[in-house]
Amino acid sequence: MQSPDNKIIDELIQFALLTAGQEDDYRDRELGPIHLIKYLYLSDLEYAKQNDGETYTGIPWKFHNFGPWSNIGFLRINPALQAIGARQINIPSKHENDIVRWSIQNDRLFNKLSDKLPLTIVHSLQRNVHRFTGITEDLLHFVYNTRPILQARPGDLLDFSAEARLQAEYDTDKEKNGADKGKKITVRQKKKKRQALEQFRQEFRKRLKEKKKKRKIRPRPPRYDAVFYEGLKTINALAGREIPLTEGIVQFSDDIWKSKARFDPDVS
Repeated sequence: MQSPDNKIIDELIQFALLTAGQEDDYRDRELGPIHLIKYLYLSDLEYAKQNDGETYTGIPWKFHNFGPWSNIGFLRINPALQAIGARQINIPSKHENDIVRWSIQNDRLFNKLSDKLPLTIVHSLQRNVHRFTGITEDLLHFVYNTRPILQARPGDLLDFSAEARLQAEYDTDKEKNGADKGKKITVRQKKKKRQALEQFRQEFRKRLKEKKKKRKIRPRPPRYDAVFYEGLKTINALAGREIPLTEGIVQFSDDIWKSKARFDPDVS
């Protein structure tokens, strides 16, 4: 296993924030530490698919608090973003320490890093950042359902090799079906690459806007009048005798974390 590379980690953190900086809505340009850590993890996950389970950063990702975590990655956020002049925003909170958000818009640096980073990671970050931006709930739901998490238990180091095996099987199937094999990007193709990235970014912006419009639609709340309560009474009566409340402690074996029901769709 390779050692963590701070320079690579910094570049991925910077590119994630610079990608968010391409959004039209200024609120979507701001990311917090939790978002940056998860985008860093998703980049390593995508890279591992094409590289026999080896991650790009060399970070030893760990299952912590329901998801992937790395103190190494977390501690690189501040220096990485300060190095490119990102703006730090502190939002006071009554329930915890100040909420931290970062933002930056820099097309020159965005293009420079997009040409420097592996194409697989560029596409992955573009796709994921434009899909989730700083929407914490959606991002965490997606991350918590990735295979390395579903095949681990709290405290485990995450194993990316299963993703590599699945990708190899997928590539083999494509080759058998006559699909074109991947080709290396040449210097002459850089312009086309950038144009493809721009088109990719615009498509995700459009999808994100449509998604947010749907979120703004809220169902009309019910009218709590006599008709409502009469209907509720009837429904409760049809349900039969009320189940008495009880208290207790439910214990599960630690083996549940390794159960196929967590990651195998054929097991229900």
